Amino acid sequence: MPTTIHADRTGLTLRLGLLDRVLALRGDARIRAADVAEIAVVPDGLDSVTGIRAPGLGIPGARKIGTWRRRQGATVAVVRGRGPALSITATGGPVRRVVLSTPDAAERATALRAALAGEGS
Repeated sequence: MPTTIHADRTGLTLRLGLLDRVLALRGDARIRAADVAEIAVVPDGLDSVTGIRAPGLGIPGARKIGTWRRRQGATVAVVRGRGPALSITATGGPVRRVVLSTPDAAERATALRAALAGEGS
C-alpha cells in the first residue's frame, strides 16, 4: 500500500504505506481541520524539508522520509527525489508540517482544500 493523504471536514490524515512506515520509524500523521493554516505546492520537496532528522531516512539529494525537527515544530516528510510536493502547514498539534512529494501536487492541493471545506465527497 502506498502512502496516501486524505481530507474531510474534520482534518487531514497522512497514511504511511508499509515501507514508508518502516523507513520513517513512525505511524500516520493527523492534522485537525481547525489547525490547517496552509496547503501549498512547493517546487522542490527535498529543499523545503529542513531541520534535524529524528527519526527517519535521509539520503542527500534523493530521499527524506521521516520526522524533521525544528524550533517551529515537527515536519513529517515523505519526499522522493526532486520535484513538486504538497506542503501542509498547521498552527497546532504535534505535527506542524507535512511534505509529500507527488507529481500532481497542484491538483491534490485543490482537492484537499475542497475536502476540508466540505465540498464534494
